[in-house]
Amino acid sequence: MKTMKICVIAFAMLAAFSLASCSSDDDELQTGQLAGTWEQVYDEGVIAEGYVQYTFTPGTPSTGGECTIYSYDVFAGDTVVQRDYALTDNGRRLVIFEGQYGGTPSEVNKYDVLKLSATWMTWHLIGSDVVLNFKKVK
Repeated sequence: MKTMKICVIAFAMLAAFSLASCSSDDDELQTGQLAGTWEQVYDEGVIAEGYVQYTFTPGTPSTGGECTIYSYDVFAGDTVVQRDYALTDNGRRLVIFEGQYGGTPSEVNKYDVLKLSATWMTWHLIGSDVVLNFKKVK
């Protein structure tokens, strides 16, 4: 009987600890963490023939900011593209677009931001199965 009581108490403590360690903070994205340079990380076993870096320079909260996309390919060499970006849906959607000389921007890509921390970011390309991972390099 005493052993059963100890087991029940231990189980209750374990359950309380498990529930207390859950937090809604994991669901909140820290959009301020986006600023800086992010390098794409490939799945283990994938041999990359180059790399891609995104550098996000924030503007105002209502306008997003600028995104410089630098890619290196062993066959094509270096490519640098300037785009604008906006975070929508409370920072959960990243839209990278090309400005149209003061007109309506032309959307290039939309991503759901699955994770954004000080060192790691994960995107899901809308309309596909593509998931991209990035590590912060600057």
